[in-house]
Amino acid sequence: MEIIMRDLLQYTRPQSMYDSEVHDYIREILTSGENFASEPDKLIEDFKNKFHNWLISSKLNRIEGFEKFKDRDVILGVTQFLDDLWQTRKCVVLENEYRYHWRLYGDKLTVKKPEELAEGDNLILSMPFPYYGDVHPDMKKIIDISNERNVNVHLDACWYGACRDIKFSISEPSIKSIAFSLSKSLGLGANRIGVRYCRQRWTGPVSIINDFAMNSQILVWMGTKFIDRFGADFWQNKYGEAYKKICEDYNLTPTKAIHLAWDGNHPVGVRPLLRKLVK
Repeated sequence: MEIIMRDLLQYTRPQSMYDSEVHDYIREILTSGENFASEPDKLIEDFKNKFHNWLISSKLNRIEGFEKFKDRDVILGVTQFLDDLWQTRKCVVLENEYRYHWRLYGDKLTVKKPEELAEGDNLILSMPFPYYGDVHPDMKKIIDISNERNVNVHLDACWYGACRDIKFSISEPSIKSIAFSLSKSLGLGANRIGVRYCRQRWTGPVSIINDFAMNSQILVWMGTKFIDRFGADFWQNKYGEAYKKICEDYNLTPTKAIHLAWDGNHPVGVRPLLRKLVK
């Protein structure tokens, strides 16, 4: 039985959490008949305020320094934030980053080590970092180098709401933007919605879409409903104990992300095991 269950570990493409509770709620709100578009401007502002309160209400994680990031735009998940960066500037990444960047550029992608970062670089950096399921182990070094060499750091925080014990400050001067979404945090990967925070606004697809009120109202509305229903720390509260048991039973090294662990020297996804253990 243990051998069969171990076969459920995902070695090639670990998937973020999604379960029937989330699926059923999507169906419930989409068939509710609620009029969500009567006041579109209010809908957007309410979502941004509610999203920010959702971020800072976490009892398991903490990010400080938001007061330096007054510019806030709705995004169709963090992927839109990444696409905006690639369209408006030449970017670099570190080794073992989010595979999306390689899917976009393949061998043409500029991959650097922290010590190779140079003045004017635009570094896209995941926080938490997907390969580790935690803040990058060299984060202090990366930020110190970026501060010293005038490197612009843009943080992909899409995993933030699916983790625990993440503590980070975005007040460092090299950090220019950070984006969060509900895709991995609340299982809205197929209905992506989030918020980009900028130290200083730049012209690009995200700012244009927001300035001309072209955001998807139904996704904004769905995000608001999900925040109201599930709150912060949803996956960790629901599956945290099961995650510990799986790591103990299968001799896995836990990470801070609910859907990722390590089997020896290889990251593995544990979503199928979690869903089997928690009915």
